[in-house]
Amino acid sequence: MSVVGDPVTLLWQCLLVVAVALSVRAVSGLADSNHRIRDALTERFYLGVPWGSLLVFGGVLSVYLFVQGGLWQPDEPLSIPFSAWSYFYPLGVLLSSFSHANASHLVGNLTTALVFAPLAEYIWGHHSAGERARDDPRVRAFVLFPLGVFAVGIVMSVFEWGPVIGFSGVVFALIGFVLVRYPLLTVIALSARSAVRTLSDALSDPVSIVEVTASVSPPWWYGIAVQGHALGLFVGILLGTALLRRRGVEPDPLRLWLGTFLTTLSLSLWAIWWVRGAATYVLYQALGIVLVLALSLLVTAALTASDHPLVGDLTRRQAATAALVAPLVVMCLVAVPLNLAVVEDEPRDAALESGDYTVFYAEDVENEMFSVVEIEAFGESTNVTTSGVIVTSPERHVWGQQISVSELETHGEATIRIGGLTWSETIDAERAGWEVGDERVYAIWFESAGERTHAYDSEPERTDAIIDGRTITLDAEAGTFFIEVENEIGTERGEVPEAGENVEIDGLEIENDDGTLIANDGETAVPVAQEETYVPRQDDL
Repeated sequence: MSVVGDPVTLLWQCLLVVAVALSVRAVSGLADSNHRIRDALTERFYLGVPWGSLLVFGGVLSVYLFVQGGLWQPDEPLSIPFSAWSYFYPLGVLLSSFSHANASHLVGNLTTALVFAPLAEYIWGHHSAGERARDDPRVRAFVLFPLGVFAVGIVMSVFEWGPVIGFSGVVFALIGFVLVRYPLLTVIALSARSAVRTLSDALSDPVSIVEVTASVSPPWWYGIAVQGHALGLFVGILLGTALLRRRGVEPDPLRLWLGTFLTTLSLSLWAIWWVRGAATYVLYQALGIVLVLALSLLVTAALTASDHPLVGDLTRRQAATAALVAPLVVMCLVAVPLNLAVVEDEPRDAALESGDYTVFYAEDVENEMFSVVEIEAFGESTNVTTSGVIVTSPERHVWGQQISVSELETHGEATIRIGGLTWSETIDAERAGWEVGDERVYAIWFESAGERTHAYDSEPERTDAIIDGRTITLDAEAGTFFIEVENEIGTERGEVPEAGENVEIDGLEIENDDGTLIANDGETAVPVAQEETYVPRQDDL
């Protein structure tokens, strides 16, 4: 990770900027089409500049910096209150499409929008014949295009499934809009997106040092908002189709099919996934490819099929268009009951209360975001459980796991932020525990504003050691670890000693030898438990 202000880093950044500038300047000098490109831009944009796209970029960036607090905490913006949890939470519906979970999420979406928003704006154009206000290029550039993007964002928030956050739905709509007009250019533009991301990464972090550590990440495809992305793409395709028909433009069928297929593959729209329980993930890859092929065929037919009757007065093109609209309608209808969900106010033991939020730790509890509608199909079910640190707010209809069990088990600590438009609070979750053979005995705490709250104790575990007929069990109670020694007569109990200390329980000396608990009866010494150790995060190295 580079350090801001480091002279070596600044030198690399300057070198990269100069290299890009010189390369572009050299190519511009060799090309003989500069005037033609400049004329085309001037014809389609107001003063040759994609003002609408720039306003959109500025708006999304402003939400991250000033509404979510990313200006003060760039890597930990306030995201929970700006997700679209329910129709009964209008703030989330209004802002979720323009908010982001973290800085990399923001950069990923904006770099893609940087490529496709100007292309979409170019296709639409700001110079229109007529004397109405909407025909004025300034109105089209500074008002209509940004308002159109905002409207698409609201559509995404209203009809996406579950508490999705991010600009990606709108970005996919922009891609779909460009795709139907310039299918192969869209494929090239996706490569340009990768180039923009590479340059952005190199500029922000010219020299990266990475140490290999244990990974707690689920599969890369888990968490992809496939439905939201598909919804955006459908909306963009339909808007682009309407524009092309209005202008009498018909794309080449082979190019359109190939461009749609390659684009949807590149965008991972084939990644149809589901989750089973807290740590099992399923990827229906073959099904995803079949759906992508079907979509490519439908898009091509909707734009290029003939107007010859298919059944009665229904033409082939109309039938293809209806088949293309049908999945969009189904997705929107499914979204309604999901987004009408409400969160019940349930009392929780060992929970941290702050404002209208409740933060608690639980294992194998019903995931209320999946089980809003009970469905069983293809061997999967919406009756899904989850484990970890969960945040709820009946007032905002928030219910979601924010920190997984595996993250705490690996790193020993994690942080979440809660809040609203005018306030925020950071909550640290911490874990400590002992390894007892293949099992773990552990406790969880929350800390906020200097106040520490005990949140959870795992079940006790008996060790494999039997010393002189006595068994040894490790237990956690109210955040304190105990050792229980049981014999034929009864049980004695004592606290786990600190490192370098020992305690006697039922004639056994229990020593904490720098994180290893050793039981000794005077003749036999047996290790019975090992203190958990945790992997530092990359940012802490």
